[in-house]
Amino acid sequence: MQNGRWLYWTTALGTLGICNAAAAQDVAPQAPIANIAETETSGLTDIVVTAQKRSESIQDIPVTVLAVGGDQIAQEGIKDLFQVADLVPGMVFSRAPDDGLALTIRGLGSSARPQAFEQSVAVFTDGVFLGKGRLYSTSFFDTDRIEFIKGTQSTLLGKNASIGAISIVSRQPTQDLGFEARAAYELERGGYTFDGVANVPLNDNVGVRVAAHYNDLDGWVRNAINGHQGPQHKDFGLRATLRAEVTNTLKLTGSYQYSNNIQIGASYHLVGNIPPEYGPGTLRGPLLHYTSMTKNGDAYHRTRSHIASLKAELELGDHTLVSQTSYVAYNLYNLDDLDFNKDDAINFVRNEKYSQLSQELRIQSPTGDALEYMAGLYYLDSHWNSQEDQLWAVPGLPPPGSGFPVPPGQFFNGPFTNNFVQDSKTYSAFASGTWHILDTLRLAGGLRYTREAKDVVFGRTNFGPLTAWNTIVNPPFDPTALNHNSDFFDGNVSLQYDIDQNVMAYISYGHGSKSGGFVETNTISVVADPSVLVGGKVPAALVASGAAIKDEFTTSYEAGFKTTLLDRRLRLNLTAFLTKIKNFQDTVFTGGPLGFLTFNGPSRSKGFEMDTAFQLTPHIQFNAGATYADATAVIQPFDAAGNPAVDADGNPIFARYRRTQAPKLIYNAGIDFDIPINSDVNLRLGGSVRHRNSMYNTRQEQQFSKALTTYDASIGIESSDERWGIDLVAKNITNAVSEDFASPPPDARFSIYYGAHVASPNALRTITLSARVRF
Repeated sequence: MQNGRWLYWTTALGTLGICNAAAAQDVAPQAPIANIAETETSGLTDIVVTAQKRSESIQDIPVTVLAVGGDQIAQEGIKDLFQVADLVPGMVFSRAPDDGLALTIRGLGSSARPQAFEQSVAVFTDGVFLGKGRLYSTSFFDTDRIEFIKGTQSTLLGKNASIGAISIVSRQPTQDLGFEARAAYELERGGYTFDGVANVPLNDNVGVRVAAHYNDLDGWVRNAINGHQGPQHKDFGLRATLRAEVTNTLKLTGSYQYSNNIQIGASYHLVGNIPPEYGPGTLRGPLLHYTSMTKNGDAYHRTRSHIASLKAELELGDHTLVSQTSYVAYNLYNLDDLDFNKDDAINFVRNEKYSQLSQELRIQSPTGDALEYMAGLYYLDSHWNSQEDQLWAVPGLPPPGSGFPVPPGQFFNGPFTNNFVQDSKTYSAFASGTWHILDTLRLAGGLRYTREAKDVVFGRTNFGPLTAWNTIVNPPFDPTALNHNSDFFDGNVSLQYDIDQNVMAYISYGHGSKSGGFVETNTISVVADPSVLVGGKVPAALVASGAAIKDEFTTSYEAGFKTTLLDRRLRLNLTAFLTKIKNFQDTVFTGGPLGFLTFNGPSRSKGFEMDTAFQLTPHIQFNAGATYADATAVIQPFDAAGNPAVDADGNPIFARYRRTQAPKLIYNAGIDFDIPINSDVNLRLGGSVRHRNSMYNTRQEQQFSKALTTYDASIGIESSDERWGIDLVAKNITNAVSEDFASPPPDARFSIYYGAHVASPNALRTITLSARVRF
């Protein structure tokens, strides 16, 4: 801890040293502070991204990147990554019932349940790494763009970018005094959204931008017990950003964002041939949920988060020294009614506190030379404290005379608490470079070394009634000290060739890693041999082995073409990819007495992608994208009783199955019309379609979701100077429905007796009317 704190504060003081040294120089008049996002061309807009920590054209880098603009995000009322995922071919992003994340890119991604898992798709907001998946659901607002970076990007983006990364870029202060406001009302389900922005230049060199967001939006599944439409989302966000050109050579950007996200109710319910008193058993609902632990009987989630950052950019001759210091924290409280019925049989109460300090220091060469390079250091120190009360009270299992090795009524009945505390430190050094061998030939590569150490204390307590469920199936154990250390060498290399000024071909290789450690969800059962308990508790060695998870390693290969044709009116990018993962970190909820199991195994995804845009006329643009990904994993199957498959000699049997949340084909297509009505007013029309193939939601190709095709449409008018506008946006016009996420029911009565499962339908139709002003 002392070494980590020393490094953090030394680098932070170094940032202040940069500021003081530069402040001593003469201050000259500066150009207006601007945010580089897009550069106009005679045809399609040339999109500029910072996927590789430099401002570069999306067509000039050997990386698959899709950028979604802030204007589109605002117009469509998108408030979080779950909604924007619908715009990204090859991406699936769903919530598990307890707000665990099911995020996949090209068919691969981290599992939903264990919150101790590292994520394999990293998320950044204005360059700040978000170290926990809980933060991925935070609402964003006043956004300039979101960059979706596919494939292994470990050299520059670091750990947790082994499958891809998402970079959220907010709008920055400018030298123009201005105010913006947007209000929206949801006509189909009810609810509203407000956004406001103030941009204030304090002088010629300092600007401040303050943005606020609030929404109160009803859900799409009715709880028949209380009439509530869930999941209802009430989100508040506030961000202040100050950007200053302190001298000719020094720029400072400081920001702070506070968010309070609340979800009331749920969309998950029992699907299948269940008794009528528990609901219709259909995917559209309604559902029958009740918990005695909340005022209205619905589930309740609340996450409060803080993100603070200080970025210093100092010009040292032709080079630039960049220092970014950040602090991130959240406080979470979840109460979940996980029996998904009216009986009040299973409630989980989760409290989490998380905080992280991070520091990056890097030096960047100028662009345009034969050799361009970047090198830096990175440090992260985090603390996570999770307490989960699992309140099991399912009646009647097993029934008398069933032959189960526990007394009647003692399966899924008996409360306990998991306490998990983790301190983690990460140290990294990285370097990358691009060699312009010829004007048309470039070789790029980089290496990153990472040292990660995790110190964990994991304990479990039980309380009455004491049953087989909380003494043998989920037995208690004293707070147990555990530690995991990892050293990673990762990197990327690419070769790109300009066939002509409009066509670039490239091949690339990447190696990435994701730290293992220990998982807070594993059952650690001793049903097979209760004699291993010592004083009624699990010994430390069994806790360590039962909660452990290995490091994960990814290798990715990619080849593609990026083209801009027909006088820059047509963009067509084609990519083929292969991703292989060793020790893929996976988890499964068995729906039986084994509960949650975590394990490692090989996975891979192979396929191809297409991205295109065509400016048919100055007022009509067509866009399309598609991803075909064949993602599979080799696993040890389980039989109907939840036992792992073995041969006659007791050796494990393995087989290859499709990955979960991994449809083979996802495509999007849309057309936009921007038609001047007169010299003052423009008419905007848009329509789009999204399709994803069928997929499975749990391992061993179970919990099937049928294919889903949705249609969206929009119409709006706006002033030619963009000072005001009115939009009407309809999503999922036909009310198409499929299972967004599904799993076995924790209340095993419904799987044992009726073959039912738990599922959430995708978001159904919305019709949103919004108005905006800017002055």
